[in-house]
Amino acid sequence: MNNYLTRLINLKRLAVWTVAILCIFFVVSQPQDAKACMKTPPPEKIKAIIIGDRVVDIAYNLGVLPEAMSVRGSLWPMAKQLRTVSQILGCPKCVVAKKGIIPNALAERGIKRVIVEKNDSFCLYRPKMKPENIAPILAGMDVTVEYVDFSQGLEAAVRQAAKLLNRESKADKVIENYKKNMAMAKAMLPVSALGKKVIIFSGTYQPSTGKYLLRVEAPDGYSDRFLLKPLGCTNVGDSFRPGNKEASNGHYQVRKQKNGFDLTPLIEANPDVIVSTGDGFAVQKAIQVYAKKHPAILAVTAVKNMAVYSLPFYADSSVIEYPDVLKKWTVALSK
Repeated sequence: MNNYLTRLINLKRLAVWTVAILCIFFVVSQPQDAKACMKTPPPEKIKAIIIGDRVVDIAYNLGVLPEAMSVRGSLWPMAKQLRTVSQILGCPKCVVAKKGIIPNALAERGIKRVIVEKNDSFCLYRPKMKPENIAPILAGMDVTVEYVDFSQGLEAAVRQAAKLLNRESKADKVIENYKKNMAMAKAMLPVSALGKKVIIFSGTYQPSTGKYLLRVEAPDGYSDRFLLKPLGCTNVGDSFRPGNKEASNGHYQVRKQKNGFDLTPLIEANPDVIVSTGDGFAVQKAIQVYAKKHPAILAVTAVKNMAVYSLPFYADSSVIEYPDVLKKWTVALSK
């Protein structure tokens, strides 16, 4: 009987403490004024259309987003987040080719302002894609067209954008933070070249079908220029090149075979590191399926050493965030 009473008392005490903890949690977790609690308030939406990834990225870091934008949504990972606030009207090539897209968006939304990125090297994959080509389409319309010129470098572009967006007071802080972050990223780079061979897969998973696709980034693309070169690594993605065919948008499609993908070129290239951009699951699954019938893939240096990393793709869009991307790649490939 005494044991029973003791257990009953302990259970009651536990119940009291549980209720007390839940009450404290309920009080603490009650929503407060959004802006008072947020370290950084959400971006303010302005009555404008911005054409160009880099200008949108700078605007975002200045605390502003346009009602609509024209950016390279398929290349810029951050675009998936921003499109929940700002509508993507298509890439700059699309809105120039389909001449009615921007004028229709302006009319439907009652917008009278377009801010355009001016950049001679806007897209490495499509050199003819230039946001400023929208100008003739807007000529004669009741709309103000303004430009952010990147020819003088990122700092000058940030100051131009800040002036156009009425955020000049924030420009110094954005530039200062970028410089500090960039200095840290450079300090983390290896003293001597790593000399590692790297294969960069881009994976895509289709939830509606359960299928996945694989591409391999070709050499001399964005990853080489902004990430592998500073680290002294070599892209051996040409091992997946189908004959004499050129890369499509900087990538080679990985050939399908029955129940998976043909990863024979991966064995032949024997990379020290395998990088997965996009959906990492697609790459993991492809290797796992291939290994069932081709165990030789398990002897690939990157697989054997578990040097398979899911890393962000960088297409020179998130210019302010570039140091963070470089740091992550440095940490991964330096180990």
